[in-house]
Amino acid sequence: KYQLPPITPTPEESSEYAKIMTDIDTLVDEMTLKLILGTEPLDSFEKYVDKMKSLKLDRAIEIQKAALERYNKR
Repeated sequence: KYQLPPITPTPEESSEYAKIMTDIDTLVDEMTLKLILGTEPLDSFEKYVDKMKSLKLDRAIEIQKAALERYNKR
């Protein structure tokens, strides 16, 4: 019901998105494990979100939105 349609970013966007998401995926994997195991307190969740934003998460969202807009104009 809430899946993205088959959107296609431009080659430049695709490269930038892949680079951003590689860093974010690594952070998510590390923090998920730390939070589950209890080595990182849940109080640090805001810092975790801030770290994702510092890795240009907002730019990754912009790229996806732009690709979706192009798809919707077809």
